Amino acid sequence: MQAEKDSTAQLENVSEIKKKLWNGSINVKITLQVPAQQHTIEYLLFIHRNSYFPVVFPGIINYFQNFTSIDLAKIPVWLEYEQVPIKWNLPVGVLYDHLYLPASKQSDCWTLAMRYDQYYPVEHIIPFHEKLPDGDVDYLTTLHQVLTNQLKQSCFVVNGSAKPIMQLSEDNSKQLWQSIVSRNLTTFTSINKKIIKSVDRIPVKIYIAGSPTVVQAPISKTQTLQEILELHIPSMMKLSHPYIQGIDATPLLSETLQEIWKVFKHLDNILYITLIIL
Repeated sequence: MQAEKDSTAQLENVSEIKKKLWNGSINVKITLQVPAQQHTIEYLLFIHRNSYFPVVFPGIINYFQNFTSIDLAKIPVWLEYEQVPIKWNLPVGVLYDHLYLPASKQSDCWTLAMRYDQYYPVEHIIPFHEKLPDGDVDYLTTLHQVLTNQLKQSCFVVNGSAKPIMQLSEDNSKQLWQSIVSRNLTTFTSINKKIIKSVDRIPVKIYIAGSPTVVQAPISKTQTLQEILELHIPSMMKLSHPYIQGIDATPLLSETLQEIWKVFKHLDNILYITLIIL
């Protein structure tokens, strides 16, 4: 009886942690330099850590449109941090941890610059080719395509096959996407369970903060966090702390990747780890 109570308590704790991670957000300031204006226009927002910047692009563009005669909705935009285009196909929280968290004591608000130009930086980031019927850039369709591909890749790693996601019904596929856009945790969890039939390996991406270095590998589910860090980036072990979903994961070093992944995986079912130098 006590064992059953302990098991129930653990499940409730995991559920509560997942809710907090799902609702976690960061403060972002988006700036735009408009030629006709003598000052920079600013847009402040909260954005969920496990979301993606293209989800909020239409709202930001709609606001900035009030300050320029240029039809921003027709031009693909992108965001830059310290004059470097950021990869919008990564979750917002991963970008924040990788690019900004080491310097976050300077400010509680992450400042990014929105850019638009006839020359889109395709050498750095994925372009937006899709258009809406009125000619506006269709950011969500491109995001949907990219995220679906990432889910297929992670599904293959986890199950040893991409069949579970390929065999989703059309309704389930639509529900999965809508749950991501509308941020419906219950629906997302329900559909995502159909993708994860069994756990063979864990899809992991390891980033080093402030560096272009990334380690991407399928990891044995029985390996601990410490074991994979020592295996793939041993030189960084004494110099850095592992962060997952913005949380210092040092206390989890002895935990298996499967247990960590169950709780901390992102919407694409990938476990992102960022090493932040002390």
